[in-house]
Amino acid sequence: MKEQALRVVFEPEVESYDPNLYECKIVNCGITGFEAVDEQQIATYHENGFLLVKEAFSSIQVESAKKELHDLTTSNQPSCESIYYEGKIRNLISGIKQNNSGSTTSYKLENLALGHTENRLPLIENSVRAKFVRKVMGFTRVENPALKHLADCKDMLKVVGNLIRGNPKLYQDMALIKPPGGREKPWHQDRAYFNLTEKSKIVGVWIALDNARVENGCMQVIEHGHKMGPKLHFMRRDWQICDKEILEFRRLGIPMSPGDCLFFDALLPHGTPANQTDSQRWAVQFHYVSQDSQDTNDEYRLEVFGSEGKDVSC
Repeated sequence: MKEQALRVVFEPEVESYDPNLYECKIVNCGITGFEAVDEQQIATYHENGFLLVKEAFSSIQVESAKKELHDLTTSNQPSCESIYYEGKIRNLISGIKQNNSGSTTSYKLENLALGHTENRLPLIENSVRAKFVRKVMGFTRVENPALKHLADCKDMLKVVGNLIRGNPKLYQDMALIKPPGGREKPWHQDRAYFNLTEKSKIVGVWIALDNARVENGCMQVIEHGHKMGPKLHFMRRDWQICDKEILEFRRLGIPMSPGDCLFFDALLPHGTPANQTDSQRWAVQFHYVSQDSQDTNDEYRLEVFGSEGKDVSC
């Protein structure tokens, strides 16, 4: 089987946002360890839309996973499916592109809403390009044992299985890195990105590999928001819920320490502000679905989450 080419996405530079979107109440309501997740905690998850488990992974597990991610961002042949770069990298690579013959030609990046896609890494120093990585996807494989160990953690999967009342399977994996000054991820529901039927059960798992605080872009959520059902999404700074709608709700900020694990419903509205610090913020996120989940298509998904044809505006 031919190995799939690496997908490299250069995101556009995004506009600023209303800082009021991330004015939040800080919550510190987690339990400690996967073994503390009982029926009461599962009920809390279904009521609130999320559950924080502190000290879920050891410092050794965290540092091993972080090292592998660092290696992926600096490697010339990373063992992953795709790498996304912040829009600011465009200023460094503008006018540079190497063609198949090895000569250098103009590097013209299209200003598409969700980014310009290439099949090769930017031709700049490895350590420099690594500073602009925002997301890495498709890394759960034997070549990355520490990251795969996180995704396959039996204690974590037992919790996921209890949350969906079935046997979970991995649907998506991604590393979420906020460089210094790194962009906001606007408020959204993860289901709006997935071609899965409404009856498919989906649980998101967000694992902190650094201290995550409001200042560097920790997760923020709207408590009970998953009970509101699907929200219309608009293409603004990203595929997102309208800012005006988010401002109507109280936002909760969930600070996390390295090794903490946040379980959340895929319909829970959430977002992360820009990184206002001088350090990167590292995290990994997995989505698990029930074995009986069913795929659908873009048309079905956009009929539920899209704004086209619904006579609405943001």
